[in-house]
Amino acid sequence: MPWWGGGSESGNSQGEADFTSHEEVSMAQSMPAGAGGGGGMSEMQQMGMALQQQLLVQQVINDLSDRAYEKCITARPADTLSGSQVACIKATVNKWLDTNEFMTGRLQKKSQQSQQGMH
Repeated sequence: MPWWGGGSESGNSQGEADFTSHEEVSMAQSMPAGAGGGGGMSEMQQMGMALQQQLLVQQVINDLSDRAYEKCITARPADTLSGSQVACIKATVNKWLDTNEFMTGRLQKKSQQSQQGMH
């Protein structure tokens, strides 16, 4: 089984995917704490952080998709989107991206100002 799963449906009723294979789970359970060398834990932490970041990105994409669908698809969905639906979805996504970029920049400036005030 590949690292990131591979099927179209995971079979999990709650919508959460299991990204580990059975071999990795049994290997992790059988290894004593601290085994695997000094860098093993940092590699696991890095993999865990990467997975958390990927899940966060997926959550944001799902949230944005839900918002765009609720706002832009007002009639019964057809096989294709109309021009106005496409324009609405693009506007919704662009508005979100612009807002996100603005807020990220603002938070970075505040962080820099607080760090400069501490020195």
